[in-house]
Amino acid sequence: MKTLYFLLFLSTLFSCGKETSENAESRNILENLTFSVDTIMVDAGEDFLNLAGGIFPFSLNEDKSQLWFFEKSPKRLVQVDLDQLKVLKKSIFEEEGPDGVGSYVSDLEIGPNGELYLKSNSAVVIFDPNGQKLQNLMFVPSGIDSILARNRHAIFDKSVFDFGTKKIYSHPSFADAGEYMLLILNPETQSATSLPVPKMKVVNDYSRTQTFEIGGRMATSFYSVGSDITLLPGEVILSNAAMSGIYRLNIQTEKLEFIDIQHQNFPNSMDIEIIQNPAGPEQMFENQKKILEHINYMELLWDDSRQLYFRLGTKTFMGDKPGPPSVEYYLFVYDQNFKVLGETKLEDVKGSLWSSFFKDGQLWSYVNVEDELGFAVMEFKF
Repeated sequence: MKTLYFLLFLSTLFSCGKETSENAESRNILENLTFSVDTIMVDAGEDFLNLAGGIFPFSLNEDKSQLWFFEKSPKRLVQVDLDQLKVLKKSIFEEEGPDGVGSYVSDLEIGPNGELYLKSNSAVVIFDPNGQKLQNLMFVPSGIDSILARNRHAIFDKSVFDFGTKKIYSHPSFADAGEYMLLILNPETQSATSLPVPKMKVVNDYSRTQTFEIGGRMATSFYSVGSDITLLPGEVILSNAAMSGIYRLNIQTEKLEFIDIQHQNFPNSMDIEIIQNPAGPEQMFENQKKILEHINYMELLWDDSRQLYFRLGTKTFMGDKPGPPSVEYYLFVYDQNFKVLGETKLEDVKGSLWSSFFKDGQLWSYVNVEDELGFAVMEFKF
Protein backbone atom coordinates (compact mmCIF):
# COMPACT_ATOMS: atom_id res chain seq x y z
CA MET A 1 0.00 0.00 0.00
CA LYS A 2 2.82 2.40 0.83
CA THR A 3 4.29 1.69 -2.58
CA LEU A 4 0.95 2.43 -4.25
CA TYR A 5 0.53 5.71 -2.33
CA PHE A 6 4.07 6.69 -3.28
CA LEU A 7 3.45 5.99 -6.98
CA LEU A 8 0.19 7.95 -6.88
CA PHE A 9 2.05 10.84 -5.21
CA LEU A 10 4.71 10.83 -7.93
CA SER A 11 2.04 10.70 -10.63
CA THR A 12 0.21 13.66 -9.09
CA LEU A 13 3.45 15.60 -8.64
CA PHE A 14 4.48 14.95 -12.26
CA SER A 15 1.05 15.97 -13.56
CA CYS A 16 1.05 19.20 -11.54
CA GLY A 17 4.57 19.97 -12.68
CA LYS A 18 3.68 19.34 -16.31
CA GLU A 19 0.60 21.55 -16.09
CA THR A 20 2.62 24.34 -14.51
CA SER A 21 5.21 24.07 -17.29
CA GLU A 22 2.56 24.13 -20.00
CA ASN A 23 0.82 27.09 -18.39
CA ALA A 24 4.11 28.95 -18.19
CA GLU A 25 4.78 28.13 -21.83
CA SER A 26 1.46 29.57 -23.00
CA ARG A 27 1.23 32.48 -20.56
CA ASN A 28 0.51 35.81 -22.26
CA ILE A 29 2.25 38.58 -20.28
CA LEU A 30 0.12 41.20 -22.06
CA GLU A 31 -3.18 39.57 -21.09
CA ASN A 32 -3.87 42.23 -18.45
CA LEU A 33 -1.93 45.04 -20.10
CA THR A 34 -2.67 48.61 -19.07
CA PHE A 35 -0.95 51.70 -20.37
CA SER A 36 -0.89 55.43 -19.84
CA VAL A 37 0.00 58.16 -22.34
CA ASP A 38 1.55 61.55 -21.62
CA THR A 39 2.32 64.18 -24.24
CA ILE A 40 5.55 66.08 -23.67
CA MET A 41 6.81 69.10 -25.60
CA VAL A 42 10.29 70.12 -26.74
CA ASP A 43 11.47 73.68 -26.19
CA ALA A 44 12.72 75.04 -29.53
CA GLY A 45 14.26 78.10 -27.86
CA GLU A 46 14.23 81.39 -29.76
CA ASP A 47 14.03 79.63 -33.12
CA PHE A 48 11.20 77.52 -34.51
CA LEU A 49 11.22 74.04 -36.00
CA ASN A 50 10.16 73.31 -39.57
CA LEU A 51 8.12 70.13 -39.13
CA ALA A 52 6.64 70.06 -42.62
CA GLY A 53 8.22 66.65 -43.16
CA GLY A 54 7.89 65.44 -39.58
CA ILE A 55 11.11 64.02 -38.11
CA PHE A 56 11.70 61.33 -40.75
CA PRO A 57 14.37 60.13 -40.84
CA PHE A 58 15.67 60.37 -37.28
CA SER A 59 18.30 58.65 -35.16
CA LEU A 60 19.17 58.30 -31.48
CA ASN A 61 22.64 58.43 -29.98
CA GLU A 62 23.96 55.43 -28.08
CA ASP A 63 22.48 56.25 -24.65
CA LYS A 64 19.26 57.62 -26.20
CA SER A 65 19.74 61.01 -24.59
CA GLN A 66 19.62 62.79 -27.97
CA LEU A 67 17.50 62.57 -31.11
CA TRP A 68 18.73 64.03 -34.41
CA PHE A 69 16.69 64.78 -37.53
CA PHE A 70 16.74 67.09 -40.55
CA GLU A 71 14.54 70.02 -41.36
CA LYS A 72 13.71 69.74 -45.04
CA SER A 73 14.39 73.21 -46.44
CA PRO A 74 16.91 74.54 -45.85
CA LYS A 75 18.72 71.38 -44.78
CA ARG A 76 19.42 71.84 -41.08
CA LEU A 77 20.45 69.09 -38.69
CA VAL A 78 18.44 69.45 -35.46
CA GLN A 79 19.91 67.97 -32.27
CA VAL A 80 17.33 67.47 -29.51
CA ASP A 81 18.11 66.69 -25.86
CA LEU A 82 15.46 64.15 -24.84
CA ASP A 83 16.31 64.40 -21.14
CA GLN A 84 16.11 68.18 -20.95
CA LEU A 85 13.44 68.35 -23.71
CA LYS A 86 15.08 71.18 -25.60
CA VAL A 87 16.78 71.83 -28.94
CA LEU A 88 20.55 71.88 -28.42
CA LYS A 89 21.78 72.94 -31.84
CA LYS A 90 20.97 73.40 -35.51
CA SER A 91 23.61 72.94 -38.21
CA ILE A 92 23.20 73.88 -41.88
CA PHE A 93 24.11 71.16 -44.41
CA GLU A 94 24.73 71.97 -48.07
CA GLU A 95 22.64 70.21 -50.69
CA GLU A 96 25.12 70.67 -53.56
CA GLY A 97 28.89 70.95 -53.90
CA PRO A 98 31.78 68.95 -52.41
CA ASP A 99 30.01 68.69 -49.05
CA GLY A 100 26.57 68.26 -50.58
CA VAL A 101 24.17 65.86 -48.91
CA GLY A 102 21.59 65.81 -51.70
CA SER A 103 18.06 67.11 -51.90
CA TYR A 104 16.37 64.22 -50.09
CA VAL A 105 17.83 62.53 -46.99
CA SER A 106 16.35 59.05 -46.54
CA ASP A 107 18.39 57.73 -43.61
CA LEU A 108 20.74 58.87 -40.87
CA GLU A 109 22.60 57.12 -38.07
CA ILE A 110 24.65 58.63 -35.26
CA GLY A 111 28.12 57.18 -34.68
CA PRO A 112 29.78 56.71 -31.27
CA ASN A 113 31.85 59.90 -31.65
CA GLY A 114 29.13 62.08 -33.14
CA GLU A 115 29.81 61.11 -36.74
CA LEU A 116 26.79 61.00 -38.98
CA TYR A 117 26.01 58.35 -41.59
CA LEU A 118 23.74 59.91 -44.21
CA LYS A 119 21.97 58.32 -47.13
CA SER A 120 20.24 60.46 -49.74
CA ASN A 121 19.13 60.43 -53.35
CA SER A 122 22.70 61.22 -54.44
CA ALA A 123 25.07 60.29 -51.61
CA VAL A 124 26.04 57.65 -49.05
CA VAL A 125 28.46 59.52 -46.83
CA ILE A 126 29.93 59.91 -43.35
CA PHE A 127 29.72 63.54 -42.16
CA ASP A 128 30.80 65.31 -39.03
CA PRO A 129 27.90 66.97 -37.15
CA ASN A 130 28.78 70.36 -38.67
CA GLY A 131 28.23 69.29 -42.26
CA GLN A 132 31.77 68.43 -43.34
CA LYS A 133 32.14 65.29 -45.47
CA LEU A 134 34.48 62.70 -43.91
CA GLN A 135 34.09 59.63 -46.13
CA ASN A 136 32.23 58.63 -49.28
CA LEU A 137 30.73 55.13 -48.89
CA MET A 138 29.16 54.76 -52.33
CA PHE A 139 31.05 52.27 -54.49
CA VAL A 140 30.57 49.53 -57.09
CA PRO A 141 31.20 46.27 -55.19
CA SER A 142 32.88 43.18 -56.57
CA GLY A 143 31.64 39.67 -55.76
CA ILE A 144 28.07 40.07 -57.07
CA ASP A 145 26.36 40.41 -60.44
CA SER A 146 27.94 43.37 -62.25
CA ILE A 147 24.61 44.85 -63.38
CA LEU A 148 23.32 44.83 -59.80
CA ALA A 149 26.62 46.22 -58.51
CA ARG A 150 26.26 49.27 -60.76
CA ASN A 151 22.66 49.89 -59.68
CA ARG A 152 23.19 52.46 -56.91
CA HIS A 153 19.53 52.67 -56.00
CA ALA A 154 19.21 48.89 -55.62
CA ILE A 155 22.39 48.56 -53.57
CA PHE A 156 21.96 51.44 -51.16
CA ASP A 157 18.25 52.34 -51.02
CA LYS A 158 17.26 49.81 -48.35
CA SER A 159 20.43 49.56 -46.28
CA VAL A 160 21.92 50.26 -42.85
CA PHE A 161 25.47 51.01 -41.71
CA ASP A 162 27.19 49.62 -38.62
CA PHE A 163 29.90 51.88 -37.15
CA GLY A 164 31.51 48.92 -35.37
CA THR A 165 32.17 46.72 -38.40
CA LYS A 166 32.13 49.69 -40.82
CA LYS A 167 30.02 47.60 -43.18
CA ILE A 168 26.78 48.29 -45.01
CA TYR A 169 23.94 45.74 -44.91
CA SER A 170 21.51 45.94 -47.81
CA HIS A 171 18.31 44.29 -49.04
CA PRO A 172 17.76 45.04 -52.75
CA SER A 173 14.35 44.44 -54.25
CA PHE A 174 13.64 41.31 -56.25
CA ALA A 175 12.97 43.46 -59.33
CA ASP A 176 16.53 44.78 -59.14
CA ALA A 177 18.38 41.68 -57.89
CA GLY A 178 16.44 38.88 -59.59
CA GLU A 179 16.50 36.93 -56.33
CA TYR A 180 15.86 37.51 -52.64
CA MET A 181 19.11 38.40 -50.90
CA LEU A 182 20.81 40.21 -48.06
CA LEU A 183 24.07 41.90 -49.05
CA ILE A 184 27.04 42.58 -46.79
CA LEU A 185 29.00 45.45 -48.35
CA ASN A 186 32.58 46.14 -47.27
CA PRO A 187 33.71 49.69 -48.27
CA GLU A 188 37.31 48.91 -47.30
CA THR A 189 37.67 45.98 -49.73
CA GLN A 190 35.04 47.36 -52.19
CA SER A 191 33.39 43.93 -52.14
CA ALA A 192 30.03 42.34 -51.35
CA THR A 193 28.79 39.03 -49.97
CA SER A 194 25.32 37.75 -50.85
CA LEU A 195 23.15 35.69 -48.48
CA PRO A 196 19.83 34.16 -49.66
CA VAL A 197 16.58 35.20 -47.93
CA PRO A 198 13.94 33.25 -49.93
CA LYS A 199 11.08 33.74 -47.49
CA MET A 200 11.08 37.47 -48.32
CA LYS A 201 9.29 36.42 -51.53
CA VAL A 202 6.00 37.12 -49.76
CA VAL A 203 6.68 40.83 -50.31
CA ASN A 204 6.41 40.34 -54.07
CA ASP A 205 3.37 38.09 -53.71
CA TYR A 206 1.45 41.11 -52.41
CA SER A 207 3.11 43.90 -54.42
CA ARG A 208 2.54 45.11 -57.95
CA THR A 209 2.95 48.24 -60.07
CA GLN A 210 0.89 48.61 -63.24
CA THR A 211 0.20 51.31 -65.81
CA PHE A 212 -3.28 51.91 -67.25
CA GLU A 213 -4.60 54.17 -69.98
CA ILE A 214 -7.35 56.42 -68.65
CA GLY A 215 -8.94 59.05 -70.86
CA GLY A 216 -6.03 59.02 -73.26
CA ARG A 217 -3.48 59.42 -70.50
CA MET A 218 -1.28 56.87 -68.78
CA ALA A 219 -1.73 56.42 -65.02
CA THR A 220 0.42 54.27 -62.75
CA SER A 221 -1.12 52.41 -59.79
CA PHE A 222 0.38 50.07 -57.24
CA TYR A 223 -0.34 47.96 -54.19
CA SER A 224 2.31 46.66 -51.81
CA VAL A 225 3.38 45.49 -48.39
CA GLY A 226 6.32 47.05 -46.61
CA SER A 227 9.64 45.53 -45.62
CA ASP A 228 12.30 46.72 -43.19
CA ILE A 229 15.99 46.29 -42.60
CA THR A 230 16.71 47.23 -38.99
CA LEU A 231 20.02 47.69 -37.20
CA LEU A 232 19.84 46.65 -33.54
CA PRO A 233 22.68 46.03 -31.05
CA GLY A 234 24.87 43.29 -32.55
CA GLU A 235 22.41 42.28 -35.26
CA VAL A 236 20.59 43.19 -38.43
CA ILE A 237 16.91 42.23 -38.72
CA LEU A 238 15.15 41.73 -42.04
CA SER A 239 11.36 41.68 -41.77
CA ASN A 240 8.22 42.50 -43.69
CA ALA A 241 4.61 43.41 -43.03
CA ALA A 242 3.16 40.22 -44.48
CA MET A 243 4.62 37.70 -42.02
CA SER A 244 5.68 37.46 -38.40
CA GLY A 245 8.87 35.52 -39.20
CA ILE A 246 12.17 37.40 -39.54
CA TYR A 247 15.74 36.96 -40.70
CA ARG A 248 18.45 37.75 -38.15
CA LEU A 249 22.09 38.35 -39.05
CA ASN A 250 24.67 38.15 -36.27
CA ILE A 251 27.00 41.03 -37.14
CA GLN A 252 30.10 39.49 -35.59
CA THR A 253 29.78 35.96 -36.99
CA GLU A 254 27.80 36.97 -40.11
CA LYS A 255 25.56 33.97 -39.48
CA LEU A 256 22.10 34.42 -40.97
CA GLU A 257 19.06 32.53 -39.67
CA PHE A 258 15.34 32.59 -40.30
CA ILE A 259 13.26 32.73 -37.11
CA ASP A 260 9.68 31.53 -37.52
CA ILE A 261 7.90 33.62 -34.89
CA GLN A 262 4.57 32.01 -33.99
CA HIS A 263 1.76 33.99 -32.36
CA GLN A 264 -1.20 32.13 -30.89
CA ASN A 265 -4.02 34.65 -31.26
CA PHE A 266 -3.16 36.50 -34.46
CA PRO A 267 -2.28 35.41 -38.02
CA ASN A 268 1.40 34.80 -38.66
CA SER A 269 1.25 35.27 -42.41
CA MET A 270 -0.88 37.15 -44.88
CA ASP A 271 -3.41 34.90 -46.57
CA ILE A 272 -5.88 36.96 -48.59
CA GLU A 273 -7.46 36.63 -52.01
CA ILE A 274 -6.33 39.46 -54.24
CA ILE A 275 -7.28 40.21 -57.84
CA GLN A 276 -4.44 38.65 -59.82
CA ASN A 277 -4.92 40.62 -63.06
CA PRO A 278 -6.38 43.99 -62.10
CA ALA A 279 -8.31 45.67 -64.92
CA GLY A 280 -7.76 49.20 -63.64
CA PRO A 281 -6.76 51.46 -60.73
CA GLU A 282 -9.99 50.67 -58.88
CA GLN A 283 -9.10 46.98 -58.63
CA MET A 284 -5.51 47.86 -57.67
CA PHE A 285 -6.96 49.96 -54.85
CA GLU A 286 -9.22 47.08 -53.79
CA ASN A 287 -6.14 44.88 -53.45
CA GLN A 288 -4.39 47.53 -51.35
CA LYS A 289 -7.43 47.83 -49.08
CA LYS A 290 -7.45 44.07 -48.47
CA ILE A 291 -3.73 44.14 -47.64
CA LEU A 292 -4.08 47.05 -45.22
CA GLU A 293 -7.07 45.49 -43.46
CA HIS A 294 -4.96 42.43 -42.61
CA ILE A 295 -2.42 42.69 -39.77
CA ASN A 296 0.71 44.38 -41.10
CA TYR A 297 3.74 43.74 -38.89
CA MET A 298 6.00 46.72 -38.20
CA GLU A 299 9.75 46.63 -37.61
CA LEU A 300 11.19 45.37 -34.33
CA LEU A 301 12.05 47.70 -31.45
CA TRP A 302 14.53 46.84 -28.70
CA ASP A 303 13.87 47.83 -25.08
CA ASP A 304 17.24 47.62 -23.35
CA SER A 305 15.71 48.30 -19.92
CA ARG A 306 13.70 45.06 -20.07
CA GLN A 307 15.99 43.23 -22.53
CA LEU A 308 12.94 42.46 -24.66
CA TYR A 309 11.89 42.98 -28.26
CA PHE A 310 8.65 44.86 -28.88
CA ARG A 311 6.75 45.02 -32.14
CA LEU A 312 3.67 46.84 -33.30
CA GLY A 313 1.16 45.65 -35.86
CA THR A 314 -1.55 47.61 -37.66
CA LYS A 315 -4.84 47.15 -39.42
CA THR A 316 -5.85 50.14 -41.55
CA PHE A 317 -9.41 50.71 -42.77
CA MET A 318 -9.78 53.22 -45.60
CA GLY A 319 -13.54 53.60 -45.49
CA ASP A 320 -15.92 54.30 -48.36
CA LYS A 321 -15.90 58.08 -48.00
CA PRO A 322 -13.01 60.57 -48.28
CA GLY A 323 -11.21 61.22 -45.02
CA PRO A 324 -8.44 59.87 -42.84
CA PRO A 325 -8.35 56.09 -42.37
CA SER A 326 -8.96 54.41 -39.04
CA VAL A 327 -6.08 52.38 -37.61
CA GLU A 328 -6.03 49.52 -35.11
CA TYR A 329 -2.77 48.79 -33.29
CA TYR A 330 -1.47 45.49 -31.91
CA LEU A 331 1.46 44.89 -29.58
CA PHE A 332 3.78 41.87 -29.46
CA VAL A 333 6.60 41.07 -27.02
CA TYR A 334 9.46 38.59 -27.59
CA ASP A 335 12.36 37.42 -25.47
CA GLN A 336 15.97 37.47 -26.70
CA ASN A 337 15.41 34.20 -28.59
CA PHE A 338 12.21 35.57 -30.18
CA LYS A 339 9.92 33.37 -28.16
CA VAL A 340 6.50 35.03 -28.03
CA LEU A 341 5.86 36.28 -24.50
CA GLY A 342 2.84 38.46 -25.12
CA GLU A 343 0.36 39.59 -27.77
CA THR A 344 -2.65 41.87 -27.58
CA LYS A 345 -4.70 44.50 -29.36
CA LEU A 346 -4.08 48.04 -28.09
CA GLU A 347 -7.44 49.63 -27.40
CA ASP A 348 -8.18 53.36 -27.73
CA VAL A 349 -4.84 54.43 -29.19
CA LYS A 350 -5.02 57.96 -30.56
CA GLY A 351 -2.66 59.27 -33.21
CA SER A 352 0.17 57.61 -35.11
CA LEU A 353 2.82 55.27 -33.70
CA TRP A 354 4.97 55.09 -36.83
CA SER A 355 7.92 57.25 -35.69
CA SER A 356 8.50 55.36 -32.42
CA PHE A 357 11.36 54.20 -30.22
CA PHE A 358 11.95 52.89 -26.71
CA LYS A 359 13.63 55.05 -24.10
CA ASP A 360 13.82 54.22 -20.39
CA GLY A 361 11.29 51.43 -20.82
CA GLN A 362 8.68 53.71 -22.42
CA LEU A 363 7.48 53.94 -26.02
CA TRP A 364 8.06 57.42 -27.44
CA SER A 365 6.18 58.45 -30.61
CA TYR A 366 6.55 61.72 -32.49
CA VAL A 367 3.56 64.08 -32.47
CA ASN A 368 3.09 67.49 -34.03
CA VAL A 369 1.20 69.74 -31.60
CA GLU A 370 0.24 72.92 -33.46
CA ASP A 371 3.57 72.87 -35.34
CA GLU A 372 5.56 72.26 -32.16
CA LEU A 373 7.70 69.18 -31.61
CA GLY A 374 6.22 66.75 -29.11
CA PHE A 375 6.20 63.10 -28.15
CA ALA A 376 3.44 60.82 -26.92
CA VAL A 377 5.08 58.71 -24.22
CA MET A 378 3.38 55.39 -23.48
CA GLU A 379 4.12 53.47 -20.30
CA PHE A 380 3.14 49.81 -20.42
CA LYS A 381 2.25 47.93 -17.24
CA PHE A 382 2.08 44.14 -17.41
